[in-house]
Amino acid sequence: MVSSTSSLIAPFWTRVPRFFLFPLQPSALWRVLVFAAIPALGAFGTSPGALVVLIGGLSLLAWVFLLRFGSRVLHETSVGRLSVSDYSPLPDDSLAHMPYKIMALFVIPAFFVGLIAALLGETMGMLANFAVTVVTPAALMAMVVSRSLGTGLNPAASWDVMSGVGKPYALLCVFLFFLSAGQMFLVMQMGEAKLLPLFMKWQALQAAAQQAFQAQDEVAFEAAMEGIRNFFPAIKPTLAGVIWLITAVAMHFTLIAFNMLGYVLYQYHEALGLEVEVLPGRRGKAPVKSQSDEESERIAAFIAEGQIDQALEVAYEAQRLDPQNIAAQERYNKLLHLAGKDDRLINHSLRLIPLMLRNAQGKGALEAWQRCRERQPEFRLEEASHVLQLAEAARTNREPKRAMDILNGFDKQFRNHPLLPEVYFLGGSILCDDLHKDELADKFLLTLCNRYPQHPRVEEALRLRDIIRRMRKNAASAPAA
Repeated sequence: MVSSTSSLIAPFWTRVPRFFLFPLQPSALWRVLVFAAIPALGAFGTSPGALVVLIGGLSLLAWVFLLRFGSRVLHETSVGRLSVSDYSPLPDDSLAHMPYKIMALFVIPAFFVGLIAALLGETMGMLANFAVTVVTPAALMAMVVSRSLGTGLNPAASWDVMSGVGKPYALLCVFLFFLSAGQMFLVMQMGEAKLLPLFMKWQALQAAAQQAFQAQDEVAFEAAMEGIRNFFPAIKPTLAGVIWLITAVAMHFTLIAFNMLGYVLYQYHEALGLEVEVLPGRRGKAPVKSQSDEESERIAAFIAEGQIDQALEVAYEAQRLDPQNIAAQERYNKLLHLAGKDDRLINHSLRLIPLMLRNAQGKGALEAWQRCRERQPEFRLEEASHVLQLAEAARTNREPKRAMDILNGFDKQFRNHPLLPEVYFLGGSILCDDLHKDELADKFLLTLCNRYPQHPRVEEALRLRDIIRRMRKNAASAPAA
């Protein structure tokens, strides 16, 4: 990452028109149009009950598809790829479950807001709802970056994003508020124009049938019942069209929001400690296609045609000829994972991860480690220093649980290694500061102090143990106070 590149990136508030145009790119537009058509099919249910169930179920499915793509939009934009055509041709499996995490990110805080309102009154509920509304954009950004729901629900992670962005975060919230208000206005206008007349007609038919029944007018009653029987078949095309239009509008505005959030991460990547792949100094140029560009196009074409083996051959040759090219190495690694070549994936990752760590590509190294763990849960790096560096990268990336997974078993794999004191201290620090497991953290630090009393880390470990001791003492005395 090049220093001071953030100042070269146009502020997000100057790009608002481009955010609104983003979903009109062909690759985004066809998704919106197709995904919006899914719940519209529910309008052709055979009965009112089936219609409601189908529309609800298909809507949920459509939003899963849209949110998965929206998560990718946020991620790709955050690393500097501002057009859908610039996105990596390789699928990102780490985003597969993101739609469900996003739903949970909205449902769980809403539950607690409702609980606060019920227990403490409407005023406190409104204040809690306002706080959740303000924090949610930061929480969503933190969750997509880390791929962790726990990070998204962690107020500290949200605060890191908010403080990293600074005062412009308030402006972001204002933009998102008006974006949401605009979406709601359009949806309500369409509902009032198209759905309300259908609802009024349905009520009129029911009222006519009830009046005819009370007046014992068989002719009028039969006419009203005939109208009721013909009502749903007659409105199905109109209802499907309205559902499609309303869903498409909602999805359009959702992609605008995801694109804006991703761009904010890109603009403030230095303050947030994020890595970008497209530097602003390179934007706006039209260089001649390099050999790397041509290789990427060939690989993308093979993948699009389902010819993974041919794509692998091109990627293999590219990384073989340029072993220090991280982009070529990472591309080959992702293709090995995609193709299910597990043995080759493991062997290649043992070279790729150290290369990325040497070049300060911690996030990419973590992704490569995760790909290996998915295929071989017992996967471990071969060098102790690389394990420690990768764990530190995970902590820097606000993934403390992953950092502890990386450190797990270090003492057995590297017995009596000189880096063991550093590992004990790092593990204790993570457990104390990030995971708030003070008792376990104290055990790590005690082991460090007892086994390596002369190590430079002991002084810091003793200071941290003292803090833990005082915190536990205060917690124990709190009820008595």
